[in-house]
Amino acid sequence: MRMYVLLTACACLAGAAYAQTGPQKKGVEEIVVTAERHASTVQKTAISITAISGAQLQARGLTSVLDVIKELPGVSVRSAGPGQTEYEARGLSSTGGAAPTVGFYLNDVPMSPPAAAQTGKVVIDPDLYDIASVEVLRGPQGTLFGSGSMGGTIRVLTSQPNFNGYSGSIEATTSGTAGGNRPNAGLNAAVNIPVTDNFALRIVGTESERSGWIDRVVVDDIPTLPFAPGSSVLVRNNIQDAPVKSVAHDVNTEDLQGFRISALWKPTDDTSVKGMFLYQDLSMGGYDEFDQPPGSAYQAHYTTFNTGEPFSDVTKVLSLTADHDFGFATLTSDTGFWKRNERQSQDASESVYTLGYTPLLNLPYTEHDVTQQFSEEIRLASPDSSERFKWVAGVFYDDLRSLWVEYSRNNYIQTVDGIPNGTLFESNNPYEIRQIAFFANVAYKIIPTVEFTAGFRFNRYENQVDLAEWGLVGLEPAEPSQAQKTKSAANSVTPKFNLSWSPTPDLLTYVTASEGYRPGGLNQQVPVGICGATAPAYSSDSVWNYEIGEKARLFNGLVTLNSDVYYDDWRNIQQLLLLNCGYEYYNNAGNGRTFGPEVELTGKITPELTISANGAYTDAKITKPIPLLAENIVANALPGSNPTCLAVSNCVVPILNVPNYTGSVSLNYSTTVMDTYELTGRITDNYIGPVTDEDYYPLVHLPPYNIINLRGSVSKGKWTFALFINNLTNKHAAISSNNTSFQFNTPGFARYSTNQPLTGGIDLAYKF
Repeated sequence: MRMYVLLTACACLAGAAYAQTGPQKKGVEEIVVTAERHASTVQKTAISITAISGAQLQARGLTSVLDVIKELPGVSVRSAGPGQTEYEARGLSSTGGAAPTVGFYLNDVPMSPPAAAQTGKVVIDPDLYDIASVEVLRGPQGTLFGSGSMGGTIRVLTSQPNFNGYSGSIEATTSGTAGGNRPNAGLNAAVNIPVTDNFALRIVGTESERSGWIDRVVVDDIPTLPFAPGSSVLVRNNIQDAPVKSVAHDVNTEDLQGFRISALWKPTDDTSVKGMFLYQDLSMGGYDEFDQPPGSAYQAHYTTFNTGEPFSDVTKVLSLTADHDFGFATLTSDTGFWKRNERQSQDASESVYTLGYTPLLNLPYTEHDVTQQFSEEIRLASPDSSERFKWVAGVFYDDLRSLWVEYSRNNYIQTVDGIPNGTLFESNNPYEIRQIAFFANVAYKIIPTVEFTAGFRFNRYENQVDLAEWGLVGLEPAEPSQAQKTKSAANSVTPKFNLSWSPTPDLLTYVTASEGYRPGGLNQQVPVGICGATAPAYSSDSVWNYEIGEKARLFNGLVTLNSDVYYDDWRNIQQLLLLNCGYEYYNNAGNGRTFGPEVELTGKITPELTISANGAYTDAKITKPIPLLAENIVANALPGSNPTCLAVSNCVVPILNVPNYTGSVSLNYSTTVMDTYELTGRITDNYIGPVTDEDYYPLVHLPPYNIINLRGSVSKGKWTFALFINNLTNKHAAISSNNTSFQFNTPGFARYSTNQPLTGGIDLAYKF
């Protein structure tokens, strides 16, 4: 509430300040969105939504969705680097389950993450060059966007070809990162080609290199004692005193190459066909993670063996959209197919040692995920020009198949334990989930200023996983001859109700009740002999969202102030749980709730100076945890960890990786000098509040942090030259804990994801 009052005061001050300078020629920019399958503006859409245009992305230097999310309220991330990011909204964490809580769409293609992978609900990380806009919807979007959108939906909309003539752009960047051993560099290009009067192509290419800054320090020995099930949590000894054998500097490099080809064919005035093919190859030399201990000041991972931890992510996307306007309605067919191939390796030597297996062995642990998805949506929608009555209805089909493979081998295991191929653990788990849904959404203006919207989605899913695992800590010592097949299925209906009132053209108020859900799923088998437990299947979870909000344009459009307050009732929460043997698995952790306000303000203080600010407070708790979760928190709380649970009987567990509050403030100054040069300066301060996350066994509390970015540019005609400094104060933040731990968890230390250090450089762009 304090932030709401503060931002309201800022809005009034902005209007008052400008009133002294004279009449305004241009107000805050309005962005067209299609989140409800009809074209509208953010201020006229009665949901919590933020949109950033392609021009704004370019001007702010935002090159990834992760960069965008940092500047928005109510949305958070878990990320260990490009291609390894989970998105979460309104406290609905994605740390468990077979589907994310935030849907991710490239145009109208749902980009689901690997269904059974241990690495988390990570989605692709498309480069944002030549993008039309990014839309971020908060709150359940189950009616129009289906499962996996219970917390919200992110839509990346690419620029489309046009018939207006040849045009294009090219951009080159170079920069340096504090502590990095090579320069960062990027080259982007786009061209629009009108082949005929009714057929056009758009081709976009990108290539970039990013320096690393995390060292891999190989020490003579890491003095960690063997860890037996049931014993107390160990504390990692002072590894800085161990003799150093070698150092691999700045291992977390990133290289990205990709291209996108879009085609538009318009055989008649009423019919259009759009196609797109995207290819992207992303590779990293290691994670954006440091060990804790010793902590962020060292920006390093310590190990006894010089074991590399590479990550690669190759994605291919093919989409086809056909529209035909019948006059009374438009029929649309959206077809999408994509395939994603991820591979990563991780050093498991110390974690296996603490399980009680000695001596310390060189054990790279590898995960390979191959995911492909086919989706088809056919919908019929009323014209955008309809004023009083708008509707959309359709059918959706989705078939996602994910092959999840893990393996770790060492000859010592074969020699001493007689395990074939020296296999510590290997699994081969094909996973498939098919969904079919029917949906409808109707908006009716009862009177010109009051509109009622109702919608629903009926969804049925069927999934199957083939569980096959073997090795020293697997179900069998040798490869099983037949996999264990497990199936599940369920139906769901997710409704939505919205009532909006617009007493003036510049004010919109609304109340919403909506439901979202995720399908249930299946776990890998947990060795009973090691853990003394099994990992059961888990059921669907769902959330009811209750929200009241407003959108206002003040002082003749010089200020926009959008805010809302929501309460989410989350049932059967899917969450990642830890067993004391080091295994992770998913389960329904109990019931909980999240609530809080979200505020966004943009104001023109003068024709040259614009202020933007937003903030959100999120209170996210599991109020009725299952006994295993409560017992784990109480039993494994370390001194100084400040556990929320003091006793199982009255345990209230924080929902993991949800910042208690976030905020962002930016100032943008733009003016013209000498009649031909446009000068622009921008400063942004993004603040992330404290986070509760999962450590090796107990909870860990990550401190708040803020990142300050500066950017200045000069433009003349078709040229733009920019200077930028990101992370001005060289902050080494702890973003999340152990979110890449797909092998066994190591007691005594955790690996914290971190951000890029101080980076400064230049950006040169040309449009033709």
